[in-house]
Amino acid sequence: MRNIRCFLAILLLGAGLSVPGAQADARLDGLSPSWKIYTNARYGFSIRYPPDWRLGEPLPDGAGVTITPPIPNSQFALTGFLNLVEGTSQDGRQTLDEFVAAHHRIIGEYYGKKNLTLRWQKDNAITLGGFPAKQLSFSYRGETKTEWIELHIFSLGRNDGRGIRMKFPATSRTALMPILAEMLKTYQAGRDQNAVSPFVPKEGASSKGKVP
Repeated sequence: MRNIRCFLAILLLGAGLSVPGAQADARLDGLSPSWKIYTNARYGFSIRYPPDWRLGEPLPDGAGVTITPPIPNSQFALTGFLNLVEGTSQDGRQTLDEFVAAHHRIIGEYYGKKNLTLRWQKDNAITLGGFPAKQLSFSYRGETKTEWIELHIFSLGRNDGRGIRMKFPATSRTALMPILAEMLKTYQAGRDQNAVSPFVPKEGASSKGKVP
């Protein structure tokens, strides 16, 4: 649980589907050659972004980075995190569904302390870098009565996880979403992003003797 809270804290500091491997490389052909690329040295994930978006400072422990669009008060953050929390997966770590449930609760508690009412949309099962992922979406009105939209996308591997957070004024949705969708198509998950543990026994096989 502590690891989930650290992941959320990093994102709070600071849609579309992606496609894997060669398919993602092929998608780059449709992008302007001026688009830049960010690669995370710690977790290995990468993404392409427009040249007029500003790359921010690295997040704590090199977990990720924020990228600022040229739209006031908007932010795009990417991060990686370790899957250390005990859960019900075959190898004893948390599952994606368990992470989703905890994420919902912690986000609610965080904004509840600010006396903000969240309007949740239905969670969407998507892919991120070719791996199963969940997209959480919600909106709220801040102190200035501005309506904000947040999208949280994350996937969970055997040892590592990946997360993306997008925050922007509702009035910028039409301008931002097409760009965000193109960016997510270029997302590469990097190393150790095993969405299904290799320790899961084959059908009919015993789970005893699995690698710890």
